[in-house]
Amino acid sequence: MVKRPTEDLERQRQLLSKTLKLIRGLRRLSARTVGEAMGMPLRSYYSFEAGQGPLDIAKIWRFAQATDSDPAGIMDTLMLGSPEHALRSMDNKIVSIQLASFRRFSDKVGDRMTHIGPSILIEAFKRPFDSLEDHLDKRDESTERWLAENLPKMLPPEE
Repeated sequence: MVKRPTEDLERQRQLLSKTLKLIRGLRRLSARTVGEAMGMPLRSYYSFEAGQGPLDIAKIWRFAQATDSDPAGIMDTLMLGSPEHALRSMDNKIVSIQLASFRRFSDKVGDRMTHIGPSILIEAFKRPFDSLEDHLDKRDESTERWLAENLPKMLPPEE
């Protein structure tokens, strides 16, 4: 069954509200502090955080600045349907870095971008993510190896 636009908007509002509250909570900031940093009266901030009113991208960016989080990650959450995307990117700003990199590429190549086929794009985007995954796997293995070697050394010698 196809959802009505009002149902989609309500889902978006709830998702945005949940995401904003989670980020603010993880940053241990009060609504007053974030509202002041955004230049908003407290009541207006509460309305924004509740997802009321039209989607305002500028407010999302001001919220991200006030909470030192990833504005593009928050927007991704709305498209992908899960606050986890914003939470995973709030410290390293991966989604904003991706967007800025794409913007830089687009500015450099302009309309020539239309000559790149989907298969080339898939390969081009897979490579860096595969590389990042390899980096994480190696880091995890290194950490596990270090712990296995060094934690037993902390125990007192057996007599």
